[in-house]
Amino acid sequence: MKETYTLLGFSDLIQKTDTYFKRNFLLILFLGAVAGMGRFFQEGGYCSISSSTHGILEVIVNGARLLIIIVVIGQGYMQAGFRNFVNLFSLTKSKWYAVWTTIKDNFSANFLAILVNFIIYIVIAAIFNIALFALFDYTPFLEWLRANELIGPAASKWPVLLFFKNISIIPFTLIFETLFVMWIVERKKLSNQ
Repeated sequence: MKETYTLLGFSDLIQKTDTYFKRNFLLILFLGAVAGMGRFFQEGGYCSISSSTHGILEVIVNGARLLIIIVVIGQGYMQAGFRNFVNLFSLTKSKWYAVWTTIKDNFSANFLAILVNFIIYIVIAAIFNIALFALFDYTPFLEWLRANELIGPAASKWPVLLFFKNISIIPFTLIFETLFVMWIVERKKLSNQ
């Protein structure tokens, strides 16, 4: 019987995520900044907003995040990502069965490597989050932003914190998770063949 899985190294997903993030940095930064600005305004970075504006911003934030996923699926190209995403809906029952078999085989053959990759990811995410919270809790950064009128005088740390998270760890997470799913299902099995 032919093996359908590919072996995963102990830090392959993290390395691929880092490489992908660097290779598409400007696009990912732009989409993250769009999501970050949406969150900034939703959290009252300048002033309070109406519920309808809040809803519109929520669509923009999630749309920007979805576009990050689409770009990753398309290996840096939005059109290819949309095409690959749409192909998911045209898979037959037998192709879905093959995909699930591949997932099971890849997961069981690479359990330890998957676990190590996720542990490394969790450590990276924890370091980013601790650094961001420390920036606002133990430095005068927030007061500096208020003094230079970059945020409203009554704004808390959350608008700026969520902006920074949307340009750093959230895109990193989206890329990592999308690359993991693409690897575990062997992306070529998801295309119409």
